[in-house]
Amino acid sequence: MRLLGVLGALGGMVVAGGAQEPEAAAPVTGRTKTESVSRQFVIYGGSPRLRSAIAGLAEATREALRKEVPLPRDVEIPIVIEMFGQPGDPAPARVMKASFFKVGKGFRLQLDMHLARGIDRDDLQLHILELLLYERGLRGRDPGAVDEAIAISRWLSVGLLESFRWRAGEGDRELYAALFDRNSLFPVERLLATTDPETLDAGTRSAFRASAGALVMALLGQEGGRAAMDALLADAATFDGEDRALLARHFPGMNLGQRSLAKWWALQLARMAERPAWDTMTIPETEEALQRVLVVRFDDGSGRLLEFTPPQFRDLLALPLEPRRAAIQPTAEAINDLSLRAFPGYRPALAAYLGILGELARDEDTRVAERIAELARTRAQFARMGNRTRDYLDWYRITQGRQLSGAFGDYMELREKLEVTPEPRSGPVSRYLDDVQEVYERQPAGR
Repeated sequence: MRLLGVLGALGGMVVAGGAQEPEAAAPVTGRTKTESVSRQFVIYGGSPRLRSAIAGLAEATREALRKEVPLPRDVEIPIVIEMFGQPGDPAPARVMKASFFKVGKGFRLQLDMHLARGIDRDDLQLHILELLLYERGLRGRDPGAVDEAIAISRWLSVGLLESFRWRAGEGDRELYAALFDRNSLFPVERLLATTDPETLDAGTRSAFRASAGALVMALLGQEGGRAAMDALLADAATFDGEDRALLARHFPGMNLGQRSLAKWWALQLARMAERPAWDTMTIPETEEALQRVLVVRFDDGSGRLLEFTPPQFRDLLALPLEPRRAAIQPTAEAINDLSLRAFPGYRPALAAYLGILGELARDEDTRVAERIAELARTRAQFARMGNRTRDYLDWYRITQGRQLSGAFGDYMELREKLEVTPEPRSGPVSRYLDDVQEVYERQPAGR
């Protein structure tokens, strides 16, 4: 049986049955409601402004899904969202719960939310997306043939939500670049088998989200990928089998062995990690790149490579003219390339370095040492400015934050694990190290 996804951070699979409210829910008085533009979503409870905002988010999620997948345009199964309680009320164990109902010859999907902790927009959007995926899977099906429990695997819903963010230009490129540099993608089997990412620590959750997004976007990027994804979504909620078999059924052109799928991932991740041509570097990134490119390397003919950094640039005048020009040329080209992506404030400094190298290539020396020293002071000033800006932003986040991310709790948990005294080992290496330590502890002070 396929490992079933879990709906929401505190929820479970979507279950059939009667209308059930979240634990300790106190229903609002009256039955005021708001319908979304498409009339697929009906929202009850809360204030008119809150209902309108949720209807807008639901419609935006619906349209984002339709941009990725050619879903049917008609609305077949309504989705009801009902709010209970008030902010500050005692929070139930499950603040969001999804259910589906068999109504005559069809279905109805429902999401119950308790407002005790307010509303987490990302969590709500993920729930709405998963309900839309259930709606796609239940379309046209006989209620009598549908099990009492259905589920969408979390890699699929989280990956689709990540693809929406990339289409909207909100993707976290730095996260993908870090995963690509460290080769930290989730293994295929672990990604497909993870049913509740909320049980992972903050860093691993980010890796799961990025890996799921890369996989979904790799699938959508195949020839006919959007139509294949639509067919996959039609089967996903009720499919009785492994996720790998579901992928193989709808994407037969992809060799979905573990190594092959990892290659597809790596290619997709490389595209997502690559900076666009118009993306400029930060001050620290520019400074780091400058330290790499501001080096003139000269082979002295005896197999020894001489390196000249800016404080030694004037020493290049001691080299023969033609070999000097050949050594300067690659450095000048690297600086010129960097100027296209560097932090804008650094571009005058880059132009000044190019001017100095040009003069040295022409055997000229116009206050080269003084100008290089002045450029070093300018770069140091930029670095201090960048650090102050970073510190201010950190201060602003700390003092103006309105919610907790939970990441610090993960850090403290890791620290506690590291501080636990490890179990004593009895292997030969451990015994040898214990003997050595004992010998050194017996040595007199000062020996």
